[in-house]
Amino acid sequence: MTKYSSELKVQVASDYLNDRGSYNGLSKKYNITPSLIRTWVKAAELNGLESLKVKRTKREYSVDFKLDVVSYYLKSDEGRNLVAAKFNISPSQVHSWTKKFQRGGPEALLPVKKGRPAKMPKKSKKVKRNKQTETLTDKQKYEAILQEKDAKIEELKLELIIGKKSGRPVSELSNRQKTQIACDIRADYPEFQLKQLFKALNLNRKTYYDNLKRIAKKDKYAEVKELIKDIYYNEGQGTYGYRPMWAALRDKGIKLAMETVRKLMRSIGLKTELYHKRTAKYSSYKGTVGKVADNLLQQHFDEERPYHVLHTDITEYVLTNGKKVYISPVVDEASLEILACTASYSPDMDLVLGMLDELETNLPAYSHPVIHSDQGSQYQSPTYQARLEEMELVQSMSRKGNCYDNAPGETIFNLMKREKLNRVKLHSLEEVQQALKKYIYWFNNIRRSNKLNYTTPVK
Repeated sequence: MTKYSSELKVQVASDYLNDRGSYNGLSKKYNITPSLIRTWVKAAELNGLESLKVKRTKREYSVDFKLDVVSYYLKSDEGRNLVAAKFNISPSQVHSWTKKFQRGGPEALLPVKKGRPAKMPKKSKKVKRNKQTETLTDKQKYEAILQEKDAKIEELKLELIIGKKSGRPVSELSNRQKTQIACDIRADYPEFQLKQLFKALNLNRKTYYDNLKRIAKKDKYAEVKELIKDIYYNEGQGTYGYRPMWAALRDKGIKLAMETVRKLMRSIGLKTELYHKRTAKYSSYKGTVGKVADNLLQQHFDEERPYHVLHTDITEYVLTNGKKVYISPVVDEASLEILACTASYSPDMDLVLGMLDELETNLPAYSHPVIHSDQGSQYQSPTYQARLEEMELVQSMSRKGNCYDNAPGETIFNLMKREKLNRVKLHSLEEVQQALKKYIYWFNNIRRSNKLNYTTPVK
C-alpha cells in the first residue's frame, strides 16, 4: 500500500475544504483514490488538519477506549476509515481491535507484555504488577458479559426473522433474494444494522448495494410474470414447460421469444411438475385365441385427417388400497382427441364394448375409420369384432409383443398417468372415473400439444 506524506494529506484536505476541487477532481490531480481523500477530509473536519500529520510518538490506549471504538464500529454502518477518522486513529487499529474482540472478547484487548519469556524464572525482587493494566475491573467484565449476551440474543432473533421471510436455508438463497430480505428486515425492524444483516445472510456489502440498484429498477416483465403464473396454475395445471407457455402468451397477444419465456419462468421458480414413475404394465395378450387382424398401419403414423385412424389399448392403475382399475381409451391419430374412455375393476369384454358404445356416440355418421390395437384377447374376441362390423369400423392389429406398432395409444397412457393419475391419490373406481372425465375435458379443450403447433385437439 502506498504511503503518503503528512504534507500531501494536509494539502489535499485543505484543497477540498477551501473549495479548490471535488473528490473526483482532486483524485485525478493527485492520482489518489476518492475514498482515501474522503477519509482525510473527514478526519480533518473532526479533529483538524493536525490529525493528518504523522505521529512520531507512540500512543497508549486504554481498554475502555478500545471497547468504545469496537462498540461504535460494530453498531454503526460506517466503514473502518470513517470510524478511524472519528477517533483519530488508523484504520488498521480499528480492524485489529475488532478482530481481537471477536475472537477473544474484552480480555483480548489487554496490553501484551513485550519481549521473549525467560527460560528460567529469575530470582530477583518481586515486582508488584499493576492489576489495573493487566486485568479488567469487575464493572468492565460485567458490562462485557451483558454485551455478549445481548449480541447473542439479537443474533438468534435475526436468524428467526430471516427464516420466516425466506422459508428455506440461507445457503439456498441467491444474492438478489438475500438483498430483498435485507431490505424487508430493515423496513420492519430498523434496530438491526446492515453489518448484522450482512453477517447473518453471508452477503457482501458491495453485492448488496449492486443488487439494491437492480431491485430499484422497474421490472418491465412484472405483468407478464403474473400472467405466466395464472396460465401455469390454471390452464396448464402445473404441466406447462416454456414452449406451451410461449404459445399461451402468444394467443393472449404477448409476443416474446421462447428463450425469454424460459428465463422468466425460471426467475419465478416455475417448472413442469411432471415426473416419471414406473407403474405396473398390463398385458392382455393370451396367445392366439381368435382371429388376428392385419397390421394396416405398419408404423406409419402420419394421418392428418380426423376420424380416419383411431388407436385403443388397455392399461391398469393401482388404487391406494391396492386394488387395480383397468382403463380403455381411444384416441384419434390426427387430432389427438380422446374420443372415448371407460374404466372398470376387470379387463373384461364389458370394458371394451362400453368404450365402443361411447365411441359410437362421438363419431360422425359419415366416418368409418381404422381402429388399431394390440393382439389382446379382448380384441381377438368374435364379440368385439362383430361390434366393429356393426359400426363399420376397420380393424388393425400390431405385431405380437411390439408396442411400437401402437405408439400413439401408448403415448396417451403415458400422458394420462404423468399429467393426472400419478399426481393424485385415488381410492375407488368412482374417483378414477371422475378424474378421467375432468382430465379428458382438459386434454381435449385446454391442453396445448407440441405436435399440433401448441393448439388443442378440438381446435
